[in-house]
Amino acid sequence: MRRTFLSLLFPVMIFLSLSAGCSGPSVTPGANVRTEPVAAESLQVAYSDGRFGYIDPEGNMVIEPRFDIAYIFRDGLAPVRTGDKWGFIDSTGRYVIEPSYESVTPFKNGFARARVGDRQVYIRKDGSRVGDLLVDFGYHFSEGLAFVKTAELYGAIDTTGKMVIPPSFELGYFFSRGRGLVKKNGKWGYIDKRGTMVIAANYVEADNFWGSRARVRVDGRWGFIDTTGAMVVPPQYDDAWSFIEDRARVKLGGKWGFIDTSGTLVVDCIYDGAENYSGGYARVRQRNRWGFVDKEGREVVPIVYRDVKPFNGGLAPVRQGMKWGYVDTAGTLVIEPVFGEAASFHKGLAKVARRGVQAYIDSEGRIVWSEKPLDE
Repeated sequence: MRRTFLSLLFPVMIFLSLSAGCSGPSVTPGANVRTEPVAAESLQVAYSDGRFGYIDPEGNMVIEPRFDIAYIFRDGLAPVRTGDKWGFIDSTGRYVIEPSYESVTPFKNGFARARVGDRQVYIRKDGSRVGDLLVDFGYHFSEGLAFVKTAELYGAIDTTGKMVIPPSFELGYFFSRGRGLVKKNGKWGYIDKRGTMVIAANYVEADNFWGSRARVRVDGRWGFIDTTGAMVVPPQYDDAWSFIEDRARVKLGGKWGFIDTSGTLVVDCIYDGAENYSGGYARVRQRNRWGFVDKEGREVVPIVYRDVKPFNGGLAPVRQGMKWGYVDTAGTLVIEPVFGEAASFHKGLAKVARRGVQAYIDSEGRIVWSEKPLDE
């Protein structure tokens, strides 16, 4: 398994990093003051006078900065830390789960994990615990089950906390398409939701099912199986990654391209580097320059940029020289490269830095919030 599973929480929350860290007092909110309720997931984290709060898409500070650490909302709640304890708030800033845990994960599918001493528990969005089980480690619920480690072996619990698959595996990760990836006697295979091994543990390396395919390595080459275990893409690639948006990046002869779920090469292996698709477009590199291809392999953003980040909301950050701007899906530079830092858009806003000042911009490039006034 080519993955790093970090211990509970705040390594786990690296994927939230784009949302924590705008610093300083906000500028005066715009003239359009929001009157209707705001969706929790549209709120962005802002840092002011040493505390974290939240702004809405118009740049209004709707949850005053009072947290030592705060992360974006997932599943309607946001993890926040006060002192050395973590809890969860709703979109009004009200504590739904009081700060009482040493660490937590974000909510996903209605459940989060929290650390109690050196053990882990599962909690619901009302703060109640899932059963009485204390585990050494566990993963998030997927398809109603979660793999947990107890007494050095992995089994799976259901959403009541009942151990429905006894601990008998060296590792277990997630369920997808009714198949759970497990390690038994040093090899990887797949079980069904009753715990029966339905795809024999014969693989030295394998991954979870992403969609209807899972990547596996056979004799040093990567291919893909379906949920029956049939090899639908023969092992022929030097390297491969899982299917994202029905495309998988593969490496052959030192170059990267993409295949579809039938195994057809839809983007030729001609690139020195490639990243997964996001919003219908994939980042590709030739020598030290980056651009984007669409799902048919057309280079929609020319490969001329020093660096690029994923598309979201139809825009992607691109770096020219030392400055970042944004291109649209036609490759047009629609926000000039004037930022020292720039993140992908998230729910209509993107975090940027200009002359050392952290800010958020909208899709027109307008600054809606900044740590201190910025002359345009």
